[in-house]
Amino acid sequence: MKPATCSERRRQRQPGGFTLLEMLVAITLLAVMAVIGWRALDSLTRSRERLTDHDARLDALKVLYGQLQADCEHLANPTLLQASPVEIGQNRLLLVRDRRDEGQPPTWQALSYQLDGNTLVRVAAPPVNSRAGLQSALLALRQGGSNTAQVRRVLADVDGISTRAWVEPAGWQADSGRIRNVLFTGNAASAVAASAPGAALPNTAVRAVELTIFARMGDGDAPRQFQKICMTGL
Repeated sequence: MKPATCSERRRQRQPGGFTLLEMLVAITLLAVMAVIGWRALDSLTRSRERLTDHDARLDALKVLYGQLQADCEHLANPTLLQASPVEIGQNRLLLVRDRRDEGQPPTWQALSYQLDGNTLVRVAAPPVNSRAGLQSALLALRQGGSNTAQVRRVLADVDGISTRAWVEPAGWQADSGRIRNVLFTGNAASAVAASAPGAALPNTAVRAVELTIFARMGDGDAPRQFQKICMTGL
């Protein structure tokens, strides 16, 4: 039998296992897999949060549309009010809602959809039973609202809003003066409001109110346009 050489004896004495190079390769592969897994999990989490935020904003839009529809359906009669129940301003829509109970004297509530920074809010003044009180409430809303007004945040991340009203028989109007003139003088061409409107003309009425909102549905999104047309029932 041939005696084993020194190199053969060393190989026989080496225990089984991984070399240092093999361990480094395995650790590197595990690190790469961990990074890939973390990125996939982070992307999944971000997508879920984005979808949840998107759904919450859609729900807020639905609430806004429902509230605006209710306000439009109870819009005050211009003949009884002796004024236009709709006033359009820069990033602001003022409405006068009829809060009268059946068989009771007239009661009105002035309310406003307007921007507070980048948040669309609904500001509602307390109901009043006189035209003088209503004028004071409208003046306060034009200036942002009084301490007694109820302010409710409706929708966040709003860049701007625009409004217009369909007034019979002139059609869509985006100017408060024109709305008043159609209702009380029948003249849509003039933008000068009547100083003493009195009763609205026959066959004139605010039939619908349109609210257009430019809002972002998530972080980094470009503003999108959302539009709601409410029939008034007048």
